[in-house]
Amino acid sequence: MLTCGMAETDITPPLDSSMPGYFHDRKSTGVLDALYAKSLVVETDKGAAAWVALDCIDLPRRVVLGIRERIHKETGIPASSIMVSATHTHTGPPVVTCSFMTADETYLKLMTEKAADAAIIAYRTRKAARIGFASGEEADIAFNRRFWMKDGRVRMNPGIGNPDIERTEGPIDPQVLVVRIDELDGKPIGVVTNYACHTDTVGGTLYSADYPGELSASLKRSLGEHVVSLFLMGASGNINHIDVSGKWPIQREHHRVLGRILAGEVLKTREKAALTDDVEIGGAQLFFQTACRRPTDEEVEKARQRVASDTESEVRKAFAAEVLLAETNGDTVADIEIQAIKLGPLAVVGCPGELFVELGLAIKAASPFPYTAVNELSNGSATGYVCTREAFANGSYEPKITSNSRLPAGIGEQFVQHAAELLSRINGEQAE
Repeated sequence: MLTCGMAETDITPPLDSSMPGYFHDRKSTGVLDALYAKSLVVETDKGAAAWVALDCIDLPRRVVLGIRERIHKETGIPASSIMVSATHTHTGPPVVTCSFMTADETYLKLMTEKAADAAIIAYRTRKAARIGFASGEEADIAFNRRFWMKDGRVRMNPGIGNPDIERTEGPIDPQVLVVRIDELDGKPIGVVTNYACHTDTVGGTLYSADYPGELSASLKRSLGEHVVSLFLMGASGNINHIDVSGKWPIQREHHRVLGRILAGEVLKTREKAALTDDVEIGGAQLFFQTACRRPTDEEVEKARQRVASDTESEVRKAFAAEVLLAETNGDTVADIEIQAIKLGPLAVVGCPGELFVELGLAIKAASPFPYTAVNELSNGSATGYVCTREAFANGSYEPKITSNSRLPAGIGEQFVQHAAELLSRINGEQAE
């Protein structure tokens, strides 16, 4: 028998907390919409799995381990089948430490408990259910943000209508993966959505879950206020909402526009999902270490000059301070976890960091499963951007070193290789 539960807990922090996302310390002044930790728990006679997604920009590894430990203690679900991820909202809680802000340890402890609570509540309220999977497409609201310019260089977000733009550097991933979860009588329990577009459409100093928050609100209006919308962020390290051609301009409350458009596709796709109560569940993890990059002597000296300058902009000074912190940071290696959980015909691959879309597409192409969701910012990050080798060679913003973004060239391709290994492994278990 298949049982499913979904739950959400409010993780909105107090006002006047730091809001990571830009190169300065913003303090929150209000709440546009609440922040949540949301969970799906699925169980059969042969196994169980849990997903937890939090409205925050990133998750320290220790927080992920704390959430998993509490969930396992209360439910018995193995750590290998518990995936914890961030939605990456840039208007969220104080979870990051860098050169200009410090994570709030009191809040992190509370967030850890409340995120685990979401999964525990989902587990304790699970019901006999049916589940379905379907794939839709939304190609009009997400854009690759890296461009080849006429001078032969690559720039990120070169500006709307910039006449020096020659072409985009890479693609987008328009797939909208949808998981439908219903009670046996057809009453909706919730929806899982996987889509690739940066959650940085709000700005300002009001807490907001960005467009996944509006997606949730729209689905509740259509399906019922009790319905839980769990959002898994696709590979979107180089994907955002800005159409540099100017054909689709940024609108007032743009996150609501994106959320409603995406909700329309989710609702349409959800109706196409064939429901079943017969699914195989299983999870696997792969752990490895990689050397962290360190800035060169030339980069360090240039950063020192910028920090001391009276004429440099605050953004350049902040970026220079990040280079100096990366130089003094004692970490020489990063611990990486790649995770894969199967749920019938669906496989969800959890990777840390902000993956370039090309890497997500490569993981999907290598997957033997009918449906494959790439869930970035999983398992505790502190790894920053996960770029392609090509992007490292082409330069611009994402490959630059900061205190929290120091992975080496080639690591993205390793992610793809290890993800393919895990997918093959769990698919083999399914076939046995």
